[in-house]
Amino acid sequence: MKKIFKLLVFAVIITLVNAGVVSAELAKNFYAYQVNGINIRELSANIRNLVDSYNGADAFVPLEKVSNAYIYSDDNCSYFVRLYPANKNTNIFVVSNEKYDVENNEMTDFLKQSGLSYEKVDDRDAMKEYKFDFFTLARKQELGNFYISPDLVKPLKTGMAKLNNHMAKDNKKTSVFPYSNDTNPIDLTLLDTQTYSDDNAKISIVQNEYRLKQKENKYVHAFEYVVTNKNSSTASVTATSERLAGLKDVTTESFVDLDRLDLLDTVATFPPVLVLTAGTSALCSVPNWIRLARITKESKRFANALPEDYQLSSNANMRILVLKYKDDPKPLNFSIKFTNGSTYNITF
Repeated sequence: MKKIFKLLVFAVIITLVNAGVVSAELAKNFYAYQVNGINIRELSANIRNLVDSYNGADAFVPLEKVSNAYIYSDDNCSYFVRLYPANKNTNIFVVSNEKYDVENNEMTDFLKQSGLSYEKVDDRDAMKEYKFDFFTLARKQELGNFYISPDLVKPLKTGMAKLNNHMAKDNKKTSVFPYSNDTNPIDLTLLDTQTYSDDNAKISIVQNEYRLKQKENKYVHAFEYVVTNKNSSTASVTATSERLAGLKDVTTESFVDLDRLDLLDTVATFPPVLVLTAGTSALCSVPNWIRLARITKESKRFANALPEDYQLSSNANMRILVLKYKDDPKPLNFSIKFTNGSTYNITF
């Protein structure tokens, strides 16, 4: 306990020292636009086409390892741009230095020229999630001209990760809760919807992605699959996946996070853009067991085992609820066998 306390005190000291060294006038340049009436797949294709055809002296470079993310830089400013789904809309998250003009810039010019309606994002939960994603990428040194202070609780997180892996040794990463066809309403923010339809099998699948309300939304999102059998025969449905998040994984990672607050989520002068963050809780915030209980309650509903040989009647539907890691969401693999002998394998 003494070591953890010393680590937290050291984090606060380092952060305050860095703040004094960089600048006395630090600006909070985290901003997000909501583009109305266009989903992320359509808007991302339009932006990617624009970037690929751009021949200006400055640079708008897509990140290879991060989907829908770009780094822009010229002689006056540098900023990070990433697109996020917002149901039927799209959010554009921007991190920049103090010279970034939120009203008039390359992104707003593109939106205006395209005749798109946009407004400021006021969703605090969304902004917290976007900032956390940015800090994570910056610490991995995947953002080029953006640098970030070290994560000072990394030894603790590494230790907990090793403990988690040791506990999981020889155990399958599947939930202990059996599959059940949950029919209760989902009271979460809907982020994205995609559909799949197979005319031959007469099977349709709707995938909905949700943001969870508790701290686990930093690592995972909740997914709902609604499978509808329009075939005249009963279907036997089995679902598998290469990688899903289990309840144990979610609670362990949320525990390790220690209700982390970024003490100075600010951007300094250019160049380079330096994001100051202690990567730890403010003034030694201890694990909150009440919050952890809420995380467990919320996640449990989405941590059931996947269905195996579930009998889906003709003209009926079933719902599958799962948790997927945000950094690498894996699809579900469906094996659907009908009583008439036909079999269909669908990955979605």
